[in-house]
Amino acid sequence: MPAHESHAVEAAPADSAAAESAPSAPRVWLLLDDRPGHNTQVIGLAETLGWPYEAKQLRFTALNRLSNRLLGAGLLSLDAGQSDRLGPPWPDLVIAMGRRCAPIARWVKRRSGGRTKLVQLGRKGANVAADFDLAVTCRHFQLPPHPQRIDLLLPPTQVNSARLRQAAERWAGLFGDAARPRVALLVGGTTAHHRLDAATAARMAAEVQAFAESLGGSLTCVTSRRSGPAVEAALQQAAPRAEFHFWRRERRENPYLGYLALADILVVTGESESMLAEAADAAKPLYIYPIPAKPPGWRARVAGAVLAAARRGSAACDRLIQNGILVPPRDLTVMHRGMVEAGIARNFGDESAHTGTAGAAQPARFGALVARIRQLLESR
Repeated sequence: MPAHESHAVEAAPADSAAAESAPSAPRVWLLLDDRPGHNTQVIGLAETLGWPYEAKQLRFTALNRLSNRLLGAGLLSLDAGQSDRLGPPWPDLVIAMGRRCAPIARWVKRRSGGRTKLVQLGRKGANVAADFDLAVTCRHFQLPPHPQRIDLLLPPTQVNSARLRQAAERWAGLFGDAARPRVALLVGGTTAHHRLDAATAARMAAEVQAFAESLGGSLTCVTSRRSGPAVEAALQQAAPRAEFHFWRRERRENPYLGYLALADILVVTGESESMLAEAADAAKPLYIYPIPAKPPGWRARVAGAVLAAARRGSAACDRLIQNGILVPPRDLTVMHRGMVEAGIARNFGDESAHTGTAGAAQPARFGALVARIRQLLESR
């Protein structure tokens, strides 16, 4: 469940003093890396559970590039001098995301004598479900069923009603006197599997501006760290009457959450699963704008062929996937289709009746996941 945006919502994790104040709650560690999208999902899940937690910031050596089948349950890839201390008292629960954190989580479980329960997120971190007490993945990762796996339509986020209320107050003047409905276009960028070039950006900006004006409203374009100067220039040229907020690394404050809170309608580029999930949790009318997919490389073609064979009943191909030797390609159209079918979003340009507004509340959306995690800790 990677999230490649810089829009991750910051949160102050609970410290050890908070944990001591709630002796009946389990001791929870969050293993965090340097990827904001990973961390926002881990923290978002922890906050949905409602228990105090300790955040452990991890840094890695070049050995993190080794396969997890070689790293096993160990600290070989950890830069201990740059990471937070990992030591007793060992936690009851570890929540982590991503391939690099998985060996560290498994090491904690081993050091605890097997008492620590591991909840691992991510396409390449949680693909081998047997390595964890619970592997949490998304349907569009196309991983096979496993008793220790739970599949979600959308990944966890830190966007909730309390944060949205705070953002609405903090950024009350964000849209100024712009006409309503206020349409916010949230723009991602090129990824390993999708390409957002200037031509696509220009077409998108013109179409979304026309959509906003057809409703008598206004458009604001909000970019991310993946967007880049060429996309920004194309947006400005194609939507001359729009307002713009361009992402800049040096900015001390990011009003992204304010746009989620205060916009009337959200349009999100379809390659960003994190922004789509955050927009869904904002509970606004939501449109998905498709971004062209790149032609699959040879690895993706091989993975797709193995996945197809596994679905046809090939036990050998299923073992290749279950053991992490091959990771199926993600297919974001599965996510888009699921969001539309659930009434969370609709495809941009589809004017058919919308079956809902958006954004089921997080506790309801993750009810099955929360129940599974609480079951893991019942013996405690």
